[in-house]
Amino acid sequence: MNECISLICSRSPKERIPLLLNFLYEYGILQNKKVYLQSFDLSSYYYINRLVSLISKIEFRLVESYMFPIETKTLSLKKEKMDYNEFMSALEKIRNSHIVISSNKVFNEDWLDYIFDKTIEPYDVIIINDFDKLLKKSHKDIKTIKKTIEQYSEKYNTYVILFAKDSVLINKFLDWKIAKVNDPLEFVFDDKNYNLIDIS
Repeated sequence: MNECISLICSRSPKERIPLLLNFLYEYGILQNKKVYLQSFDLSSYYYINRLVSLISKIEFRLVESYMFPIETKTLSLKKEKMDYNEFMSALEKIRNSHIVISSNKVFNEDWLDYIFDKTIEPYDVIIINDFDKLLKKSHKDIKTIKKTIEQYSEKYNTYVILFAKDSVLINKFLDWKIAKVNDPLEFVFDDKNYNLIDIS
């Protein structure tokens, strides 16, 4: 993360989602930066519940059962109780943060213009959870997409973190900082709360 634009390649959501959540936590909660996450495949509620779990150290399934109480199907989960203070403290931290998570659909506007909108107050960090989908949904060519992201990042000193599945894309963005999850680094996460434990 030494450069302003990072392209992270990972086919597996198992590594991608925890790493993304750690970025949200680090920049949005610990550093109190203005963060925008565009999610193309998961609802904003999913990330909020995961973030509550990460901050509070309460198991995700239990957090979800409280956030959506009528959808809890297992009796054993209904019998489990959580630490209300930790739960409310996590919600308060998210509520007081400058994190924006969007899983909206765009109809009359190009996706690129929607995310990198220069008319609203700029973000310190922009995260796109599926760069492949952004490329497919935008009606602009690769050169324009690249130029728009670079200009936004440079103008507002914004970190842009792009998660991609397709490593074929990489050849078109060789001048950006590129990393592959688990190649050559291996990320070790806490199973229940997605804490980043180790990088080897």
